[in-house]
Amino acid sequence: MKYIVCLGDGMSDWPIEGLGNQTPLAYAKTPNMDALAAQGRVGVVDTVEAPFYPGSDVANMGILGYDPAESYTGRAAIESAAMGVDIPNGYSAFRCNLVTISNETMVSFTAHHIETAAAARVLDALNQHFDGRVQFYVGASYRHIAVMPGAYPDIVCTPPHDLTDKPVVGPSEGGAAVIQALMTEAQAVVQSVGTGATDIWLWSPGTAVNLPTFHVKHGLTGGVVSAVDVVKGLGCLMGMHVPDVPGATGFLDTNYAGKWAAATAILETSDFVYVHVEAPDECGHLGDVDKKVQAIEDFDAHIIGPARAYLKANPDTRIMVLPDHATPCAIKTHSREAVPVVLAGLGIASNGATKYSEAVAVQTDWHETTPWALFKQLIC
Repeated sequence: MKYIVCLGDGMSDWPIEGLGNQTPLAYAKTPNMDALAAQGRVGVVDTVEAPFYPGSDVANMGILGYDPAESYTGRAAIESAAMGVDIPNGYSAFRCNLVTISNETMVSFTAHHIETAAAARVLDALNQHFDGRVQFYVGASYRHIAVMPGAYPDIVCTPPHDLTDKPVVGPSEGGAAVIQALMTEAQAVVQSVGTGATDIWLWSPGTAVNLPTFHVKHGLTGGVVSAVDVVKGLGCLMGMHVPDVPGATGFLDTNYAGKWAAATAILETSDFVYVHVEAPDECGHLGDVDKKVQAIEDFDAHIIGPARAYLKANPDTRIMVLPDHATPCAIKTHSREAVPVVLAGLGIASNGATKYSEAVAVQTDWHETTPWALFKQLIC
């Protein structure tokens, strides 16, 4: 048996007047997801339990069958694993966004999707300036890691994507003064490089984390295909195969063909593959409805279409499609609600749905209250 999970990050949304009061997912042309819906079982799943923030870190961890309450220490610790960054005892890693702030307003939490080469110049300058007090590690585009001494279990840091077009809100609680001073000190250095980024934004700190391997936990071998370090890091921590796909950007211009080729290569030698596409989430954070529709249609054509073809050629396969959370264009950030899921393939009977959308899914008789329970449905 082969298992394929295709995840459209942030794909779920709220009805939008300009789309005839449909969501982008319902409005988009998604013949492949709709075909899976007619063939298989459609329902909803709660991907993040309170008190966790509905972020991609805990949501994807849960969908991969792990309860975050047992092992989650912070997003930055997961992303550090993807980058091969060790977090020494007594140190913390922070996620470090390069952002653009103007008049105390978060203009762009991505520094206008800064290119990695330009971002590397900024981090180079920061490392020279801080001279070992803080160590900055280059990730991709605007997404990076900063490692520093100390523990910050009680600090409250607002994710920068929650502040788009809003006044910035600095850290609070334990250690906040230290982190705010560091960000303020970094500002002149960042701006001196002249990339369009104005600041660093430190958030979601974590200490080193250990997870049981995917094989130990589930009895399966597998791999993860993603452009973003938070998902790649989960794969690394779970002992899975995590290929680097050239041209995988985490946006509309990502290398879909390369990602699917990497997925099929994993399936040649493993039981399971997790194919993650970031673009719908990015477009939701931008509040760009048209781009989000495009991202969903691209996901359907270039990932779900080939996955259906794989299922036809390999009938001893199951496919599951879902988002990790909603990213409504109206609020440009994540929201906490059940998201639609479809499961199709060997041994999965139809439950009568004919379309994959939020409105259809919520009307069915299938509702999983945790993502790890959903994972058991996939592999049972």
